[in-house]
This record gives sequence, structure tokens and C-alpha cells, in this order.
Amino acid sequence: MSLRRLPLRIRLPLIHGALERLARWRSRSWIRAGDASLKPGDFIVSGFLNENLGIGRAGRLSAAALKAAGYTFTEHDLRPAFKRFVQGGTTLPGQGGVWYIHANPAEALVAFLAHDPKSWADRYRIGFWAWETPKAPKSWVFAANYLHEIWVPSRFVHDAVARTFANAGRNDLIPRLRVMPHPVPLPAPHGHAEINAIRQTFGLQPELCEVLSLFDVKSSNVRKNPWGSIDAWTRAFPIPAETARLTLKVSDLNMDRATEQRLNAVLSERADIQLISEALNDADMDTFIASFDAVLSLHRSEGFGLPLAEAMAAGVPVIATGWSGNIDFMTRDNAWLVPVAMIRIDDREGPYTGLENDPEQIWAEPDLDAAAASIREVVETRATRRHMSEAGRRAIAALHAPWQALAALPFNQWL
Repeated sequence: MSLRRLPLRIRLPLIHGALERLARWRSRSWIRAGDASLKPGDFIVSGFLNENLGIGRAGRLSAAALKAAGYTFTEHDLRPAFKRFVQGGTTLPGQGGVWYIHANPAEALVAFLAHDPKSWADRYRIGFWAWETPKAPKSWVFAANYLHEIWVPSRFVHDAVARTFANAGRNDLIPRLRVMPHPVPLPAPHGHAEINAIRQTFGLQPELCEVLSLFDVKSSNVRKNPWGSIDAWTRAFPIPAETARLTLKVSDLNMDRATEQRLNAVLSERADIQLISEALNDADMDTFIASFDAVLSLHRSEGFGLPLAEAMAAGVPVIATGWSGNIDFMTRDNAWLVPVAMIRIDDREGPYTGLENDPEQIWAEPDLDAAAASIREVVETRATRRHMSEAGRRAIAALHAPWQALAALPFNQWL
């Protein structure tokens, strides 16, 4: 049987376990960050910079922020490393300097394995990691040994990784963590006529309050909780709404036929809920989000909540679960935060399998009645939407502060 056909709960532990074993064996020739003899030189930015993935989108935002700050660097695609990590020997571009890897530990290990350790031993290494539960995987400790800094998008992720380091008796690694929110750009506001033209492009109606809920089936339906959004919507409007519509934008739906069938069953009963599954590039996705009146996310956890930040940057008000990474930039003054109860994580068919027996691994169960009340308020009060739109843009603008202070960070001495 192909590895890809195995359930995620089986496939992920197999892949990550084999990868870590190979890396531990090869690491005999690797130089840990604390032992490295560094040399000034080139700036390399690695990531999935050409791919229509969340991690690719985030990596491109980081690269754009570095360029805006005046840095010159070589963009380096990590995807070819997946064909070379067993045999290794690839040479990293340039010499010395800084190697920024916008990828989680498993993918960072692939990068280390694929490239000759002599080509990165004398570089200052920065990883950018994200996680969505209160405690990161314990396997991340090993990869941290080879990074001088670990950037994370939120205080929530910082605390999750720090907890794992502390539990492993590695408090020495905690100072390597640095909170660097995703530098979401603030587009120029669209005029009323322009917004209406854009809405028509995507089949949205000018007379409706159009609400958007996004999720990717690869990111765990249990965590993203699209069913919670649907349930809250039907509680808000027991009879299909005539003045509002919920759009479900789903990525990679063809990978999950059970979810597709369940969504189609909902659509057959609700004329005020529609499904869009077409893939969109970054520019089209930005325009798509900006064309809605509000965004709804009843997630159980987010490491950051990039689509929510992008919506707020575009002036689109957000209704969201009031817990996890998104509360770094969302408050009751700039968004509708839904109250929660904390529950044990149970995602036995998804990427968080195996966490159900750990009492430290919890996430949020949003109050669907409260969410329904927020939905009704959003639909019925245009003035409040306008206020939240302006406050949301200001909140996202504030996230740029760490990126505007890059010149003061330690990595500069190696460029």
C-alpha cells in the first residue's frame, strides 16, 4: 500500500519517526547552534515559497517583510530537499551568513539532511515554527539544538514550545524563542463601487450581508470546526436568511470525500449557505476575502490565525473563537470574540492524534449560541461593522512593529 493511502493518524507518526531517527544518526556530523563557529556572509531564505499552502503564504509574507526592511537575500525552495534528504550532499547557496528556514521542525530536518552539513555549519540559523495546541511535540527539542533562534507567530506558540522545552529539562533553549507575528500587509481600502464589482466576480450579492468561513481539510476538521460555523449560522437563522448568506471556502476538498458529502447534505437544505472549493492564488485570495462583509471562524485552536488577520487588514470584521493565537491581535474592541469552554483534544483521525490522553493538551469549544448572537449582530448592524473594520486594521498595523525593528536583532552581525 502507498504511504499516502494510510490514515493520517498512522502516516504522520511513521514519517516523523523515521525522519527523526535518520536525523539523529546523521547528526554525528552536525554542529549544534551553540557550538558553531560563525562567519559573515550571504542571507538565504528557505521555505515553500512557490506553493499554495498556508506555510507557503506565511513564508512569502516573511520574505516580503525582509525585503521591505532593506535586506537582500537568495530565495531557496525547500521542496527539492524532499527528493534528496536520504542521500544528502546538496550544497546550500552562498557561504556563511544567515540561513532562515520558514518551516516546522520536521521540514527543517529535511533541509538539514538534504544539504551537506559543511555548507551550513558556519551560518547563523533561524527557524520559523508554528503549532496549534498548548504543548508542542517533544520531538521538536532535537531540531532546536541546531537553530540559533526560533521565531514563532504568537505568544500562544511561544508558550507551547517553551512548555515542551521545559518538560524536557531544556530551559536553555527557551531564550532562543522570539515572537514575530506574521507581517500581514494592509491593502488600500476599496471604494464602494469597486467592492461591488469584485463581489460580482465571485458571485456575491450586493444586497446580502455576505459572511465567509474558511477551512482546509488538511488542517484538521476537528480543529478548524466548520461544523460549528454551520451550526451557529443555523441557530442564528433557523429559517434560511433572506438578507444574509454564509460562504464556505474549502481547500483540498477532493482529499476528503466524507466531508464533501456532509457539506453537500447541508447545502441541499439551506439556500443561504454556499460552497466554494476553487483554488485561489495569493492575490485572488486577498481580493476574495476583502469582498465579504464579515469572516466567521469557530476554530478550536489557531497558532496565529493568518486568514483572520488578513481579513482584519482588509477591513473585514471577524467573529472568532476567543482563545489561542488569534487573541494576540483580536480583542472585544476590534472583533466579536466568542466565549469558550476548554475541552480535552480528541482528533483521532487527524494530525493531532495521540494527544487525547495528555491532560495538558486542551483546546476550546466555542459557545455556539453566543456565536449565533454575534452573527445576528453582524448582519443587522452596519455601523458596528464599520467600527470593527477600522479597529481591526489598526490592530494588524501594530503587528508590524517587530519587523520594523529587524536591524536590532543578533542575526545582522553575520550579514
